[in-house]
Amino acid sequence: MQRACLRTIVLLIFIIPSIVFSQNSIESLEQLMIRAEGEEQISLMIELGTALIDADQDKSLELGLKAAFLSKRIGNQLQEGNAILLMGKASLVADQPENAIRYFNRALNLFEKNSKRLYQAYALVGIADVYSNELNYSLATSYLTDALAIAHTIDDAPLSLDIHMKLGDIGISMNNYSKAYAEFSSVLKILDEKDILSAAQQQLEAYAHRQLGFIYRNMGSFNQSLAAYRKATNVYSKLGDRRMEIVDVQNIGYSFYLMQEYDSSLVYYNQALAFYRLENDSVSLIAVLLSLGDVFFEKGQYRQAVANYNSSHEIAIRLNRVEDQVTSLVNISRCFNAFGDFPSSQDYLSKALEIARREGLTNSAADVYMYLSQLNELDGKYSKALEFYKLWAELRDSIYSEQSGQKMARMQILYEITQKERENEILRQFNEIGELQLTKTRYQRMVFIVLALFLFAFLVLFWFYYQSKRKEFEKQKETEQRIIELNKALERRMISEIKKQEKQQLLLAQKSKLESLGTLTAGIAHEINQPLGGISMGLDNILLRLSDKTLSDDYLKEKINLMFDNVDRIKKIIEHTRKFSRSHKLASFERVDVNETINSALLMVSAQFKSHSITLNLNLSNTIEPVVADKFKLEQVVLNLLSNAIYAVDEKASTVHNPVEYDKTVEVNTWEDEEFAYISVFDNGRGIKQKDLEKIFDPFFTTKKQDKGTGLGLSISYGFIKDILGDIIVESEEGEFTKFEVKIPKF
Repeated sequence: MQRACLRTIVLLIFIIPSIVFSQNSIESLEQLMIRAEGEEQISLMIELGTALIDADQDKSLELGLKAAFLSKRIGNQLQEGNAILLMGKASLVADQPENAIRYFNRALNLFEKNSKRLYQAYALVGIADVYSNELNYSLATSYLTDALAIAHTIDDAPLSLDIHMKLGDIGISMNNYSKAYAEFSSVLKILDEKDILSAAQQQLEAYAHRQLGFIYRNMGSFNQSLAAYRKATNVYSKLGDRRMEIVDVQNIGYSFYLMQEYDSSLVYYNQALAFYRLENDSVSLIAVLLSLGDVFFEKGQYRQAVANYNSSHEIAIRLNRVEDQVTSLVNISRCFNAFGDFPSSQDYLSKALEIARREGLTNSAADVYMYLSQLNELDGKYSKALEFYKLWAELRDSIYSEQSGQKMARMQILYEITQKERENEILRQFNEIGELQLTKTRYQRMVFIVLALFLFAFLVLFWFYYQSKRKEFEKQKETEQRIIELNKALERRMISEIKKQEKQQLLLAQKSKLESLGTLTAGIAHEINQPLGGISMGLDNILLRLSDKTLSDDYLKEKINLMFDNVDRIKKIIEHTRKFSRSHKLASFERVDVNETINSALLMVSAQFKSHSITLNLNLSNTIEPVVADKFKLEQVVLNLLSNAIYAVDEKASTVHNPVEYDKTVEVNTWEDEEFAYISVFDNGRGIKQKDLEKIFDPFFTTKKQDKGTGLGLSISYGFIKDILGDIIVESEEGEFTKFEVKIPKF
């Protein structure tokens, strides 16, 4: 219901104004555009493309490309930016996230170059919409926050309203209700400052109250939820929008249902039922009948519940709404189970399962398997219950893996788009447009003449060709269908193998991390023993002063504070070790301070540097910018390089004739340029043989002794750095030194 309400509001606020352009208006714009020249023609192209953005994205993209090309030719960068912004919006509506984010970033660069603050905010909102559609709410929030700062700076209330609404919806999607509450409250505050609200602003006001009602309801504040929903109904009543008012009537009914005030819930649901029957809205009737059935079920009036579920099932069959059929059958099964009629309950569930399997409704089938497992367990059929539970678990894992894989694949594509590639792609498209226009002008007459001469002959030949080749085409279609089926089977196998490989990679990564932790155990113990020694010495001093009766309050306070400092130090070491050693998960990208990550890694190995008498030279740039990466994976990369460096200098020390003259040294540096941040780890250890350099990043390849390493550390480190579009470069001379340089792109 919440998603349906959101779609309705979006329709009212954004889509309906574009529909004001009638067919005649669009034709008028086209005629004006053809007759116009220069900047006026470009402006009309952008206006027409905006009017067509919901109805014809291809046409809108074509107009945007032409307008961008013409703007670039005359040197009008503002119009060029607006044209590219139109292309981004059209790509977003056409569900082409890669192209959309490419165009929005290009437009943002142009607007920033020309200090067009308002248009910068529009581009930032466009980028946020792409990431929001891809469910990357963290990045979407970041871009919206930047846009909101601009809106506040230029005091643009309509833009601020739009951004607060988007941030509020993202907060609800992330179950961050405190954040969502703050955003929708800001919307109402902005609207309250206005003396008179337009119809569109009143729609926003009602929507904000509705979302606050949803937030209160999910936080368990049902009375506040009811108040918010009633405010929304009052606004819709003033607007004369009875249908939207009824939507919130249903929300009020659901809130009473959650409060277990079932009689009040029935009153509101019956109002909705009467309205939808009067409107002949069968689709909405299904949802209301299911809700009424739920209320009667909770009241223990199972016959009335079955009657409502049966009515929803009949409508769902008539409208061929398969998922609603399954839902109705499952609810009827619940009622028979409450009667104690387990055979009938299982019979309805079997019908629901048959429909779900036939129609490929994986989620619905999984729900039915779980309910069948519970029924068989209640009936004492534990073997059958276990069988259905396993089927449910398999479907659940399959659904999760498929959704996660698709999401990660799409997000990977977005992260692989760099600014340079975006600019090259746009320039290439502009060149293609110019070439097409020149070719079209050059050959247009000739094409029309040829078409006029051969059109009739072509039609005759085509008829005979069609008659003679019809059977051949049919055979070809059958062959193509078989090929498509084979491709689908191959695709399923490939997806399965990729999932297995991803699981293996996760296990290898965790194994490498645990290996690193095992190596560092002694160092961590040493780090903890130092503050423990301080605590012990402090206690001894207190006891000594106590026995001598020379213990003062100031001395006691000083010693206790020192002991608390040591306790805090132990906590930090243990907390950092716990976070680092947690189970390996999919990468969680965030802005990471490179120097802070290096210092965290050094915290875990600093004791080894001291105990092994290794000189550590640390040269970290103070101006280096944060990068986008997984903090703990990047820390694992640094930790692996430091551990390898310690091993290398120790191995060389064991082979030199006079170890006293050999100064074991490890050097860590950070710096940056326009595109990358750099980390280098240098050691004057034993080095790497030239024949081994090209194999050091291979899984399970190691030059260490059998009990010193598995050969996973560098392989996993290399894979992670490549995943974030970076690189690891190694330089080494056997017996002299080794230097690893990590390049991380700045997004």
